[in-house]
Amino acid sequence: MSISDNQFLRNDEAPRMKIKARLAKFIALSRPERRTLLAAIVLLPLVWLGLQCFGLRRLQLWLQRPTPTTGASLSTDEIARIAALVNSAASLAPIPATCLTRSLLLGWMLRRRGVASQLRIGVRMNQGKLDAHAWVEYEGVPINDQPDVGQQFAAFDEILPPGTSQSA
Repeated sequence: MSISDNQFLRNDEAPRMKIKARLAKFIALSRPERRTLLAAIVLLPLVWLGLQCFGLRRLQLWLQRPTPTTGASLSTDEIARIAALVNSAASLAPIPATCLTRSLLLGWMLRRRGVASQLRIGVRMNQGKLDAHAWVEYEGVPINDQPDVGQQFAAFDEILPPGTSQSA
């Protein structure tokens, strides 16, 4: 075996090690966390597709419709854990899981668990370009983003419901 063959074997092992590490992390999750992660992996592409087909307003109305909720109340730590799992799923999803896609899904998942949260959309100027960003807040605190995201972006008070117009 030459040195180049040995180098090839080491490079070939890297993807396997990455898969093994991810599998170990998945196995270390509790059963409800695994279900949440798998659901997020499956649902993120559907939310993304819904945005592409129906737009934000229609999809948001559909996601906010009354749904059966679980009776158990969640702690702030459990809510933050669900947010972290949705963010993790975004790195595994086969679609571009934007901040808006992740935030819409997280809000829906929390609503199904009986947790009232708020989708926030904000904008900022960055080197002459307008940046937009979405995140979810629970009791006024961002749960799927940095704690200071509200200071980095000027958030809209609320998204106008369909059929309304804003007068100048």
